[in-house]
Amino acid sequence: MDLKDDSTLAFLASFAKKHREDIQPQFRHGVGIIYEIENADLSFERIRNYEQEKLLSVTGSRSYSACPRCKSLLLSLRLSCPDCKKLSLARSEIMIHYGCEYSGPVEEFVSQKDSEYVCPKCSKQMKRVGIEYGRPGIGFKCQDCGRVFQYPLVNAVCHNGHELKVDEIDLQHFPVYRINDEIRNFAEVAEYFASIQQALAGKGLEAQVLCKIRGGSGVIHIIPLVVRAGKTQVIVDFILDESGFDAKILQKILRGADLSKYVMLLFVPEGLVGRLAPIVNPEKIKLVPLSGNKKKDPAAVAEEVIKAAG
Repeated sequence: MDLKDDSTLAFLASFAKKHREDIQPQFRHGVGIIYEIENADLSFERIRNYEQEKLLSVTGSRSYSACPRCKSLLLSLRLSCPDCKKLSLARSEIMIHYGCEYSGPVEEFVSQKDSEYVCPKCSKQMKRVGIEYGRPGIGFKCQDCGRVFQYPLVNAVCHNGHELKVDEIDLQHFPVYRINDEIRNFAEVAEYFASIQQALAGKGLEAQVLCKIRGGSGVIHIIPLVVRAGKTQVIVDFILDESGFDAKILQKILRGADLSKYVMLLFVPEGLVGRLAPIVNPEKIKLVPLSGNKKKDPAAVAEEVIKAAG
């Protein structure tokens, strides 16, 4: 039987209480892919361990460009002239003189007179846009061969110097995670269970908040509160509302069966006690009613735990 207080669970619960969004992979230069939780950068390997322990669930994925040769994710674009392949490019708005078909950066056409352009090739004035000249938009001029073009040759270069065509770039996919519902639900009542823990400590009982316990089947269960009372160990669990009730109670019954060495103290909405009483083993699962959304006084819960422990 494995019982331990796990700071990881409290760490995740703290994050879940403050954030509803998913946990996205991020690329950090010099580090690689990380996941940021509570201002801590967690490695992909560490977060995968959380997934394997069922603390996180995968909700999607995010792809990153990667070098197919060395798997580096640090890629930079390299723009070059499609003719001479040189890298000395100037980016500017392009102008075309229809009369002599010369094209170049708009700066080359600027006249000393306001609102006039002069073709640098044939020296003719150009006044009427769309008739004498055109401005098709942003383009490039090669400083080596003089070629003017709108679309440069685009390649990528990885951190290790491997040059790639765009269609050669590999994609690596990293999961997007969400903290599982059990921990997220616990985050809403974490302070309450900490108060119960203090009340039990005042009565000389050892209590641990948010624990992982391995059941007889080998499955690891996340438990809000576990109490040692002599030879008896009590699990304190809860169902806060009636939504998805059937699935929730089935989960609790199966959990109670898997953790057969424990007594479960299950807090449920008052209106559900009558429905639950006939289907649970009162020796293993003891029901404690909750009135509306009002939480039971921590000192009263401590008394319930002592009573459950026999």
